Formats: sequence, C-alpha cells, structure tokens
Amino acid sequence: MTTPVAAPSPPYPDPRYAWYVIGVLFAVTLLSQLDRQLPALLVRPLRKEFGISDTAFSLLQGYAFAVFYTLAGLPLGRLVDRGSRRNLIFVGLLFWSAATALFAFGQTYTHLLLARVGVGIGEAVLAPAAYSLIADFVAPRRRGRALAVYYVSIAIGSGASLLLGGWMLAVIPPQGLSILGLGELAAWRVAFLAAAAPGVPLALILLWTVREPARQQDTAAARGIDVDKPSVADFVRFLRQHPATFARVLTYPTLLSIIGYGALAWAPALFDRSHGIPTARSGVILGLLVAVAGATGTLASGFLSDWWVARGVAAARFRVALVGVALFAVPAVLWPLVPDPVWAFGLLFVTVLGLGLAQSAAPASIQAVVPNRMRGQAIAVYLLLAGLMGIGLGPTAVALVTDYVFHDDKALRYALALTAGPSVLFGLWLIATGLKPYARTYAVMHPDA
Repeated sequence: MTTPVAAPSPPYPDPRYAWYVIGVLFAVTLLSQLDRQLPALLVRPLRKEFGISDTAFSLLQGYAFAVFYTLAGLPLGRLVDRGSRRNLIFVGLLFWSAATALFAFGQTYTHLLLARVGVGIGEAVLAPAAYSLIADFVAPRRRGRALAVYYVSIAIGSGASLLLGGWMLAVIPPQGLSILGLGELAAWRVAFLAAAAPGVPLALILLWTVREPARQQDTAAARGIDVDKPSVADFVRFLRQHPATFARVLTYPTLLSIIGYGALAWAPALFDRSHGIPTARSGVILGLLVAVAGATGTLASGFLSDWWVARGVAAARFRVALVGVALFAVPAVLWPLVPDPVWAFGLLFVTVLGLGLAQSAAPASIQAVVPNRMRGQAIAVYLLLAGLMGIGLGPTAVALVTDYVFHDDKALRYALALTAGPSVLFGLWLIATGLKPYARTYAVMHPDA
C-alpha cells in the first residue's frame, strides 16, 4: 500500500464563473425536484384513474423512485470520482426528463412504476457529481455558503412542484386539455409534460457553458490509502478508520429524510382530508411555504457553518445539524395533529425550516472529512441510505400506518405524527453523540486548520 504525498493544488477557477456553474447546477437540481415531487399533488386523480390505495401510490412517490435512485448511485458515484462530472449530469438530465414525459402517457399502474424507475436512475448521478464539482470550483473557506446556495434548489424545487402543480390543477379544466398531435389529455398528464419540457434546453446549456474543473489535491491523506486512485476497498478502509464519525454523518440524514419526504408526500392529502382544503389551494400555499422555509434554513445553515469554521468551533459543519433538529423536533410531530389549518401550516413551516438547516449540513459535513477522489462515493452512500430509508420509507411508512393500523384515510394525521416522532429522537441522538468523533476525524484530515 502506498502513502500519498500531497501535491500542489491547481488554482481554483474564477469565483464569478464558479457562481455561474452553481447557478446552472441550481437550475438542473430545481428541475429534478419538480419531476420528483410532483406526484404528491396528484394523489386523488391517480388513485381514481388507476384504482390504487394509499400504499400503492406511496410506491410511486417512494420506492419505485428511491430503490433505483440509490442503487444506481453507487456505480455512478464511482464514475463521478473518475470521469467527467459535467457529461454524466448531461446524460442523466436527458434520461430523467424522458422518463418524466413517459409518465404522462402511462396507461397502467405498471407503466407509471417503470417511468418512476427511469426518473430515479437518471437523477442518481446528479447529487454526487454536483457536490464534487462545487468542491473543485470553490475554496474551502467559502464552500459552506456555496453548497448551501446550491442546496436551496432542493427546497425551491420541492416548493415549485407543489406551487406549479396546484396552479395547473386550478387553471386546467377538469376534463383536461386538447394538445395538438396528442389529443385530449387529463390535467395530471399535462402537468408531467410541462415538468419534462425544460430538460433538453437545460441539458444543452450545461453542455455548452460548463467546463470540467481540475481536481483539487487533498491536504491530508488517510493512512495507507492512495487518494489519487482509490479503489472501492480503499474507500471502505477509510470509512472503517473512522467508524464513529461515518456511522453518524452518513446516517443521520436518513432519519430526517423519513420526516421530510413523508411530510412532502402527504401534506396536500392531509389538508384535503383533515381540513377540507383542496389540493389546488393547498398546493400553492405549501409550495410557497416549502420554498421560503427550506431556502431560509438552507442558506442559514451554510453561513452558520462557514462562520463556525472561521472561528475554529469544533465539528463546526456537523454541529449545524444539531441546531436544525432541535428547532423542528416538536413541530414535526405536532403539525399534522393540530385542528386549526393555520397552526398546521405554521408548524409545518418551522419543521421545513429546521429540516433545511439540518439536512443541508450533511453534504458539507461529509466532504470536509473525505479525500477528493472519494467524495462521489461518499455522497452516493449518503444518498443510498437517505434514499432507501427516507425517500422510499418516508411516504410508504405513513401509508402503511394509515392503511393497516388505522384502516381509515382520515387517520393520515396520526400516521404522520407516529412516523415522525421516533425518527426525530433517533436522529437527535446520532448527531449529539457524533460531534466528538467528527471533530477528531476533521483534525486528521485538516492538521493545519
């Protein structure tokens, strides 16, 4: 085994161009969230047209996407560490946009499942490649803010999907629209075609204007690992050198994802069933709420992270997650239970704000304690866990409790609270007990900090 010697790092690209690239990645990720979250507003028409239960619908929103999103992420994360990240995003964007368009033409429940699988495979490359690109475009002292600005696209994209979907359901006639060459299409089908449409022009902008940056050298190396050309065994060995750190920093987002994706998937249905607010109205409110709260929490996370790093606070980037979980721990359980919809929206706002703080701390925390050529794989593992347990289990757990514990659609509020409570407590424990081991790993990776 070889112990690498740190090589001189190439200069970081011009900051103005770096922010342009972040802007393009922001737009691509915003579109991915729109494609990913749109089904949440369409529970009623999809259940009616295809005769499915809440649990069957949750598979469309959750595991049909999440299983392939996460499993494809592992080999794609390996490619991210070795190949052109820009080109990988280009191909993925075209693939998931095509799958979103195919969803609009699905004639059976199986067709819908297969289309969601395609969206998951296409989107699997985006996060590992985007986070790796940003780390090579932006110097470490400003990286927390840069990653936070990029991460805002997730919140805005989730909100925009609800906002756009709610608006379209309000303006499109109930019987649908007649589109030249396609005939009469139901409103939900038109919504998916609209979500897929920006994919091709955005892919061309990415291809023509974004350059692949030089990879920055690592200032410190893991013991016995070649950080320039690490194998999968090297990556596993590195994780095992710091088990307490990675057992927490890679897994706490999983618990938070269960809460976040469960709430996003079922909030429109909850306000419909428990408060009598149709999705055409609640979608607009929820879209603005998620976008504003998520963006605020995410940006605050990045600035707080950089501020603490500059002041030498121990485990600075990871510590931000603790602040976020402490903020939303109680509101996450209460928002579906309160009888007043105004209070429900308010508590959900605080929940999304705290989730933005805590979840956006994960990529910056992970990248700070892994070598450059392992960042794609590390992010892929983080997404694997968060995807299978969060994106997949979050919506499905709520549906299973509703269908098989309470046997009542109107018990959705109790199902949301019951799935959120244990996840909050376990996530809080993981972060609180992980601060000291994280600080030790950070000191090894950044001996001059």
